[in-house]
Amino acid sequence: MTNLKHGNGELLDYLFIGAGASATLMLMSLQRRGLLKGKKCIVLDPDTKKINDKTYCFWATPEEAITSACDKLIDYRWSKVSVNRSKPETLTPMTYMQISSLRLYEETRRILVAHGIEQLQETVLTVNDTERGVHVVTDKQEWISKQVFDSRPPTYLPQKNNESHLLQSFVGYVISLEGNTVDPNAIDLMDFCVDQQGHTQFVYVLPYSENKMLVELTRFGKNPIQPEEAKPLLNKYILERFGTYNILDIEIGCIPMSNVATRNDDFPGLISIGGRAGAIKPSTGYAFKNMFLHAEKQCESLQKENKPVSIESPSRFRFYDRLLLLILSFKPQYGSKIFQTLFKQNNTKNVLTFLEEKTSFFQDLRILLSLPIFPFIQAFCFDVFVKGKKVMVPVLLFLISLFLWMMDTFFPDLFMFVQYGLFFLGLLLVGIPHGAVDHLLEKDSLHARPDMGFLVRYLGAAFFCLMVWLTFSYVAIVFFLIYSIWHFGQTDMQEWKMGTKGSEKNWIWGVVLFSVILLGHMTETNMVFEQLHFISVGLSERVGKNIALLIASIAIIWGFLEKRTAMVLSISTLAIGTQLPLISAFGLYFIGQHSINGWVHLKKGLGTDDKSLFVKALPFTLAAFLLFGVALLGIRNNWFSTSNINWITLFFVFISCISFPHVLQMSKFYKKNYNKF
Repeated sequence: MTNLKHGNGELLDYLFIGAGASATLMLMSLQRRGLLKGKKCIVLDPDTKKINDKTYCFWATPEEAITSACDKLIDYRWSKVSVNRSKPETLTPMTYMQISSLRLYEETRRILVAHGIEQLQETVLTVNDTERGVHVVTDKQEWISKQVFDSRPPTYLPQKNNESHLLQSFVGYVISLEGNTVDPNAIDLMDFCVDQQGHTQFVYVLPYSENKMLVELTRFGKNPIQPEEAKPLLNKYILERFGTYNILDIEIGCIPMSNVATRNDDFPGLISIGGRAGAIKPSTGYAFKNMFLHAEKQCESLQKENKPVSIESPSRFRFYDRLLLLILSFKPQYGSKIFQTLFKQNNTKNVLTFLEEKTSFFQDLRILLSLPIFPFIQAFCFDVFVKGKKVMVPVLLFLISLFLWMMDTFFPDLFMFVQYGLFFLGLLLVGIPHGAVDHLLEKDSLHARPDMGFLVRYLGAAFFCLMVWLTFSYVAIVFFLIYSIWHFGQTDMQEWKMGTKGSEKNWIWGVVLFSVILLGHMTETNMVFEQLHFISVGLSERVGKNIALLIASIAIIWGFLEKRTAMVLSISTLAIGTQLPLISAFGLYFIGQHSINGWVHLKKGLGTDDKSLFVKALPFTLAAFLLFGVALLGIRNNWFSTSNINWITLFFVFISCISFPHVLQMSKFYKKNYNKF
C-alpha cells in the first residue's frame, strides 16, 4: 500500500467509520461526558452527508434521557396514534417523535467543528488489529486508532435453519393537500387498507401540519417494494382518503428485519455501532432508541472500564421476534391480521412498551394470548421440530411426560404396558449405547479397538463398584449418588453452556434433579432403600412430593434467570414426573435427556453419525443386556443372598456398576472437548 498516505503517522484516539445516525449519537454521548476534549479523532464516510435522505422515529416519555438529549433535533412530535383508521388513542405520557437525517448530519458537523475534528470523504477497505491499535485502510490512506466505531452495514453469515431475513422496504410521498385538512397531532402507525400483494403491507401516515404529511407504503417481505409498484397504490390511497394532492418530496428506503447472525471482526478497540451492533429490532425495524441507549452504555464503559458493550435483547423477546419473522416469511397473509389484532385488543401504550422489550413476562403473556394463536403454533412447531433446535428434545420430553400422566390417570392398565415398552426401547436405542462406546473415547477415535489393558481397568472399576454394593451398601448408595449427581450435572451444564470446568453449577443441578426424582417418589424410594438395607427417609409420599415440587419451582426461576428455555422445560418435565411411577420419572430424565444429550456430544466429539456410533456400541449394548438378564434370572432362582430385591432395585444397582467407569471416561471426554458443544 505504498501509494497511500499514513494519516500523518498519528495514533488517533477515536476513528468513526461512517457518519450516520449511530455515529452522531455516539459523538453526542462522548461530548456530553467530556470524552472528546483533547482527543485526536477522524470521521470517515464516502458521502458528504448534506441531504436529507432518511427519517428516524421513536417514542419516549419526558423523563427518558433520549428526550432531553435529542430535544433540539426533533422535527415533529405527536401525542395520539391510530391503527387501521381507528379512533386516535392518546399516548400520554409518551410522545411519538421524528428526527430527520439532515438534522443529525448537521449536529455531527457542529460537534466536529467545536472539537477540531475532520470529516473526510473516504471509503474504508479493510480493518485489522495491530499491536499499536486498529489499522484502517481506505481508498486514499491508512489510519491507526485506539478505538474505532464501525457503523458499516452488517455482513450476514449463512442463514441457519431457525433464522429469517426479511426486508422492511418503503416508498413515501411528502404531500400537500388541496383543500382537505387532517389532525396534526395524530399519526397513522399502520393502516392495512391497501392491497397486500402476497406480502404484509400497510400505509404509515405522519401529518406535519393540517395539510402537509408523509404518506408511506411499507412492505414486510423478502423482496423490496419498487417505486413503480408503490406509485399506483399510494395514488389510490391518497386520493380516496385525502383527496387531490401535490408531491413535495419522495422517500425511499430499506431496513433489514433479520435474526441472522452477522460476521463482525472481534478484537479490542473495534466497536460495532448501529445496525452492525444489532440495534435494529428484527420484528419492527425500529433502531434509533436502541442506538441512543447503546451509545450511552458504551460511553459509560469507556469512562470506567474502556470495554466494548454489546446490545443485548432478553432471550424471550428474541424468541417472539423469531416466531413473527417465521410467520411473515412463510405465511405473510397472517401479518395484517396479527398486527391489527395486536393493537385492537391491547392498549397502544402497552403495545409500544412491549415492542421496546420493557414489559414483564406476565404482561407479555397477556399480549401474546390476545393474538391469533394458530399461526404462532405453526411457527413454533416449525421452529422446534422442523428446524431442529436444541429445545426439540426438552419439548418432546415435556409432551411425552404429559401424555404419560394423562394415560396413567385415565388408562392405568394400558399405561403400564406403554411405560415399560418405552423404557426398555429407550434403553436399547440410547440409554445403554451412550455408555457402550467408552473404548472409543480412550483413543479418541471411532475406529479404536478396546485393548486388554482398557478392558481390565474398565471391568475392574465396575466389579469394584459391585463388591461395594454387596458388602457396604450404605457406602455404595452414597457413592452412587455423589458421582451420578456430578455426571448428570456435568452433561446438562455442558449442553446448556452454563457451567465451566469444575463448575459448582454441575453439583447444584445434580442435587436438584435427584432431589425432585427421589423426594417426589418417597414410597418407592424408601422401598429401594429398604431392600438395600439403607436408612429410610421419614417423609410421607405427600410431603415428599410437595418438597420436590417446591424445589422444582425454585429451579424453574433459576432457569428463567439463566435464560435457558431447555432448562425450564427439563425442570417442568421433572415436576410432572413426580405424578408418575419412579421408573417412568427416572427413565424420562436418564434416557430422554441425559442419554440423548450425551449421545449427541459423543457424535460431535468423535465426528460421526448415529448409525456408525450405534453399530460400534451394539456388541457392548447386547453384552450389558445379557448381563442384566443373567442377574434377573439369578434373582428368580435365588442364586444370590440378596434375592429379595425386585427388578427395579436390581436395575439401579446394575446401572450404578456400569456407570462408574463410564463417568470417569466421560469426565475426561468433556475436559478435552469442552468447547465443541
